[in-house]
This record gives sequence, structure tokens and C-alpha cells, in this order.
Amino acid sequence: MYFNNIDIFKVKDHIDNLDNIYAHTNDKNPNEKEEKLTEHTKRTHDYFIMLVKQKNLENVFINLEKIFFQDKNIELINLWKEMTINCICMHDIGKINPGFQCDVMKNERYKHNNADDSKHSLLSSYFYISYFDEKIQNSLLSEEDKDYITYFMYINAYLISRHHGYLKDFREYKNSYEGHEGNSQEEINEEKENNFPDLKFNVLEKCICEVFLEDSFNEITYNRLKKNDKFNFNIYIYSKLLFSLLTASDYYATSEFMDGQKIADIGIITEELKGKFKNAFDNYAITKEIRNYGKNPVLDENYENINQLRSEITLESEKNYLKNKDKNIFYLEAPTGAGKTITSVNLASLMLNSDNRLNKLFYVFPFNTLVEQTEKGLMDIFQNNDEIKQNISVINSLTPIKTVDENEDYKDFKSKEDNKKIDYKRSLLNRIFLHYPFIITTHVNLFSYLFGTSREEGFPLIDICNSVIIIDEIQSYKNGIWKEIINFFNSYAEILNIKLVIMSATLPRLNKLVEGENDNFVYLINNRKHYFENHFFKDRVKFEILDLSKVDKDNKYEDAFKILSDNIEMESKSDDKILIEFIFKKSADRFFDYFKSNYDFKNTTGHEIKIITSDDNKIDRLEIINLAKEKNRKVIIVATQVIEAGVDIDMDLGYKNISILDSEEQFMGRINRSCLNAGRVKFFKLDSCGILYQSDVRKEKRFTLEDENIQGILRNKDFESYYKNIISEIEVRKKRKNDSGYLAFIKELNRLNFDKIKDYMKLIDEKVDQNKYTIFLSREIKDLHGNIIHGNEIWKEYENLLMDNKIDYAEKRVRLSEINSKLNYFIYKVKRVEQYNEVLGNIFYIENGEEYIVNGRFNNEKFIGETPDQANLIL
Repeated sequence: MYFNNIDIFKVKDHIDNLDNIYAHTNDKNPNEKEEKLTEHTKRTHDYFIMLVKQKNLENVFINLEKIFFQDKNIELINLWKEMTINCICMHDIGKINPGFQCDVMKNERYKHNNADDSKHSLLSSYFYISYFDEKIQNSLLSEEDKDYITYFMYINAYLISRHHGYLKDFREYKNSYEGHEGNSQEEINEEKENNFPDLKFNVLEKCICEVFLEDSFNEITYNRLKKNDKFNFNIYIYSKLLFSLLTASDYYATSEFMDGQKIADIGIITEELKGKFKNAFDNYAITKEIRNYGKNPVLDENYENINQLRSEITLESEKNYLKNKDKNIFYLEAPTGAGKTITSVNLASLMLNSDNRLNKLFYVFPFNTLVEQTEKGLMDIFQNNDEIKQNISVINSLTPIKTVDENEDYKDFKSKEDNKKIDYKRSLLNRIFLHYPFIITTHVNLFSYLFGTSREEGFPLIDICNSVIIIDEIQSYKNGIWKEIINFFNSYAEILNIKLVIMSATLPRLNKLVEGENDNFVYLINNRKHYFENHFFKDRVKFEILDLSKVDKDNKYEDAFKILSDNIEMESKSDDKILIEFIFKKSADRFFDYFKSNYDFKNTTGHEIKIITSDDNKIDRLEIINLAKEKNRKVIIVATQVIEAGVDIDMDLGYKNISILDSEEQFMGRINRSCLNAGRVKFFKLDSCGILYQSDVRKEKRFTLEDENIQGILRNKDFESYYKNIISEIEVRKKRKNDSGYLAFIKELNRLNFDKIKDYMKLIDEKVDQNKYTIFLSREIKDLHGNIIHGNEIWKEYENLLMDNKIDYAEKRVRLSEINSKLNYFIYKVKRVEQYNEVLGNIFYIENGEEYIVNGRFNNEKFIGETPDQANLIL
């Protein structure tokens, strides 16, 4: 054990009267109404040790030791270890504050106290610094090493001071000492005697008089620690990890006292579960086909079908991983339609079973549609293994919290439909701490875990340690922060022992943006051209540019719509499935109305015409997608970009407004997925994508299909050279923006300004745009099974639950997650709300919702009282 033989702070050696000092009280527990400070300290320490053991965190601390103390002596290393574990053990020592005992604990012994306030977290940090500053100064370390370890002392103390709140700006920590600087010895003695009668010695003396002088603080934290950028990333991760461990250990310990349940299992992938995962995947029909192909592969590149190439991709990536098991970040670059899900599951199985430290699997996607599609794919792969399926959990805003049966082992997750008694507290605890072995989530959630500042955002960072993380479509991340993202990923993977698989058809070489050495990256496909230029992938879909440049500017949309419609009529075959995509919802709506009014495909060819935009709820979208999947169903779908990623449809003919190149490739991925026919796509320029991709390098004309060179790149699938130019442009822009770009970011990282880093690393810009009001349109909706959902009943259930102050917090959170999944069927975004019946939180309730439904769809213009010509183009 990494922390064996390390001295633990003994409360009894420093504080009297411990039997009368409480950490928590619980009126609901008649047998144990008070928890003594010593009991809570022990519980917290025990949970810290449990987390280290169950999550295999010894290797993480060894990584940190190598990074920060490679050339340091053993005395310094052992002192750092002692400071680390005692950050957990001393986090609540400030609860000796008589004000806390009186005001918060209602401790009768302290009812006549004279303390100024009831704070305990900040006071705990003072004690921590006083205790360790004396140890540091009395050590035999060099002055340089004393300064170095003092920096870690300050960080740990800051984490203690924030363990009931959230991380802000480390520099503000020194402001909390104002009012103490320069106090006389007499004043200090008086403060001890009046406010801390149980202290055996004057623990505040150095804390108040010497350590927190501003000049000393600044000198140690900034001036004497001029390190490279990598150090800044590493120290940030160290701080986040220790904060996560501290707050999680504290939460578990408190939860055990309050609820009487010891937390014994944190949802890791055990060795037994790894074996079952591997066996179930190996017995999947497609896996067997891949293994059979590996025994008799095509040697002359005379492939008979696309599945042979898909098998080769899986086998080659497997081979290259096994050669590079010691690396952390792996690129899986494969063409659209190459079967990345199967390949990634194979890689996950290999990684989990080749490294006994790994014990969690994350799948991370940019869109909820991809989350849903992957969940379905995994359920199909593991359809014959209930234990694996039961342990796959979706974590996003649309999926209810998975509930636990009170009467069974809490690893056996149950749904509400089982009519079992639900353990709401354990269900919520599982969700907060991600006590699930296999997790499918969104990139927004992942970034919350990595860069969030609150306790609840930071808890899952423990689960990310020793995990396999598979990230899809990384190019969809905001490219203005690609450099920062990949540098963080590189450091997080190295420190936390993460095996990170980054997969995409249009994969940017982000390692080119890494500071210093970048030999931690592995390309799982050696010769991308072998696959991308094979006719099964390269020629699966042919495209051309449809010229709309000569349309009358005064009659732009009607002229463009006529050209598009005439071309569709001319190019389409009687049995084609056709997809038409616009950048903006307004253009899609206009074209849909125009096309339905002027072209009678329903009677001439039997085609049904449907539309999918952000104004359609999940039920309506799924109904149209299922319609498109029917083998002999003739359908024309007009859509916005909601149709691109994660929508498993196979169309024959496509039309798309030009935007960024990645979007074009995603769109082409919806055409001729089966490779049974010749897929065709026509790109046109009607609306500019500049509004949608405001700060994106790729929106510039020279990087879109408006440029003939980019057309050649798309035809040849030469995304490598495309992204080489994009990354060069990003680097140029970074150098131009010294005040607001990468250097400014590094400055805030160096200062441990957690608030600024969180804001900087947001994937989605919070813009003040027209879609800022959330409305609930009460009406009746029929689900996919034909059941009627009554909006007014859903709203009433939501309102009653929200207003119920007697219900337990955990039950409310779980039940709200269940009702929220139903609320989404009735939720829409609008740019203004003038009339409504009531408002709860930020949701406006509209009782007569059916009034704003036209032809089965929400009509935004009718709701806000605008004509189509008055409305701006919005998604």
C-alpha cells in the first residue's frame, strides 16, 4: 500500500475534550444522534484507503511522484505523502471551532461560546498549514526543497478550505488571512484562550504571524517555481484529483453516518466481469466473422465486399495496440461506415484484459443521438449476457437515474417498472459517483468531470483514473481550444493511467499541438490510404456541386428552391430514399412548404415527405427515422444538421447546404451505408455557415467545398492533409492572440484559477441568441407504441414533485430525472414569450399548446407572431 508507514495526524495529540466535539448530528437516528469528530476522521480516512485500493490508485500516486519528485530525496517524498493523506485526515479539524459546535452542532457544552463565526473549512486549512509548516521548517531539506514542498502545502490547504464549496481562484486564498497579519503575540494568545479552549498548543501562531505574509506567499507560489507548461497542466490535475478524493471520502463517510449504510462497492469492472465482457464479445456473430477472416485474409487486395475491409481495420488496430500497450492515447482513423463501434469494443476488451489496473469503460460522444445509437449497438452485441447489459449505463440529461432495489444487492440495478421498493439514496449516490462499470455519456459531461469546480462535478474524476475512454468525433469539439484539449488529455492520460481511444473518419492530428515530447500517441491504422482510397469506401458515395450562384438575389430562396426541386425530380429514381439538409431550420421549413406545395411526389412516385428539425420532439424524430429504415418505404426527408451524426439511416440521394468539411463527410455517411447501390450527393451554397461556426477555422471559404482544392480532398478522403493546414492555421491564430489565447490560458493555469479554466474549456459557447426561452406546450402526444401522453398530467406531476418539500432529497432527485425524460417531449426553445399560464424555474407553461401545432409540428413563427419573412434564420 502506497501510504503504509506514513504518519497520520492524531487528533488526540493536539486537542482535548474529543468526546464532546461533534462532526455531524442526525436526528433521524435515535441510536447514534451525534458523530464524534474522531469517528468521522477515521471513516474519512478509511474511505480514502478504500478508494485507493478499489480504484488501483497506487499507480496514480506513483505517477505523480515520478512527475514531481523524480530528482528529490526520500525525505521530501515521504513528507509529500504525509501531506497528501493528511489533507484527507485533517479536513474537518476546524470543527473544534466553538461557533461551529454551538451554531451547527447545537452542542450544549459550547452554548456560551464567544467565537466570531461557525466556519470550519477555512479554519481546518489554517491548522493544516500551521502543522506542516513547522514540519517543513524543522526538516533537513534544502531551502529550495522547502519552498517546493511548501507550494504543495498551500495547494492542499486551499483544497481543504474549499471542500464544502467549489474551487475558485487559488490566488484569492491569501485574502482569507487578511485581518490576521501582524497580530501581536498577546492578541494571538487571547484569540486562542477565548475561541479555542480545547487546543493543547498555539496552533495558530505561525499561521497568523509568519506563513501568510503576502510577499512570502507570492514568492513561493509564483517566482521560485518557474516551470514549463507541462508542469502547469500536471499541477492542475494533481489539485483536481486530490480535491476529488477529499470530497468523495468525506461524502462517503458522512453518508454512512447519516444513512447507516456502508459503501463497499463503487461499480468497478472486476476481473470476473472483464472475462465475461470478453467472452460475450468473442461469441458475437460479427466478431466470429472477423476472426474467421483473420485466418484466411485477402492477400491481393481483390476484396469481394466491404466487410472484409472492416475486418482488417479491427484486426490491424488490435495488432498495433498490442505492440504499444505501454502508450496512453490511440488514434483510430477509419472511413465512414467502417464499423468503428465493433473495432472500439474489441479495443476496449483488449485493454481491460491486458492491464489489471484498468477497471472502468467510458464511451463519450458529442451528441445524444450518438449516445442512444451506441447504447443500442452495445445491447445488441451483449444481447445474450444480462449481467453486461445490466451494468451498461447512460449518463446524460435525457436518461432517468438508474434505480436500485432496496431488497437486493445494489449491484443489481432495477427499473421503476419492476415494481420493487427503490433505494433512492443509493440510486442517487450511484449516479453522482458513477458507480457503473460501463458508461455511455456526452463530451459535455466528460469536460465537466475534468474541468468542473464543484464537488459533484469533480467526484467522477476518481472513476476516470485507470479507465478506458473511447471518444468519438473529437473534431466536433471547439477548435479554438484544440491545443488546450490535447495537452490536457495527454497529461490526464499519463497521470491517471487512462487508455484514451480517439476515433473519427476525419481525424485531426492533435498531437502536433502538444507541448514538448509527444511520443504518448499511437496510430492504430498504419496506412490510412489502404482503406480510405479503396473503392468500397472512396466510391461508396459520389458527389458534385450544384451551382446556385445565378439565382436572383431579390428572390433568392424561391429561385434556389426551384433549382433544387427540379434537380431532385430529374435525378431521383422512383424507389430512392432522399435526404435534403439545410444549415438553418428556417430554410428547411421554407423548402419543405415550397416542395410540398409545388411537387407532387406522393402521387407520382409514392414518396412521403417528412421534415426533422430542432422543432420536432424525440418521438416525432424516431417515427420518421424508423419510417426511413423500412426497406421498401419511399421517403423524402428535409432536415437540419440534427440528422447528421448518430442517425442510423441509409439513403440513396442527398442534397446538402455547404458548411464545414467534417459536416459534409458526416452527411455522406448517411448515404449508401449498405454499399449496395451507387450513392449520390449534391452540395449547394445557399446559406452561409458563418453564424453557426463563428470562431471555427473551418468555416472560411478556403477550407470549404467552395474551394476546388477542398473538393479534391473530400473526393480522395485526404483528411490528413486537410487537418495539417487547419492545425497550422490554429497555431498562427494562437500566436496572434497573446492576450486572450494560449499564453493567457497558461497564465491562468499557472495561477490555478479554476474558475477561469472551467470557463475557458467550455465546449459550447453560451451565446445570447434568439433561442433562449424554454416553453412547455401542453397537448396530447402519441408515443411509438400508440400510447397517449397527456402534457397537462406530466406538467402537474412535475409541479407537484418540485413543490413537495417533505419528500427526501434523494427521492426527489431520482424522480425528477424520470419526469424530465418525459418533459422533453413537450419542450421547445423560442426567442420570446409573451403569454404563458405559469412558470417553474426557467420553463414557461403554455396550456393551449395544440394551438401552435401546424400539420403535426410546432410552428415557431405562429407562437411568436412572426411571418416567415420576418423571422431570422435559426437552427
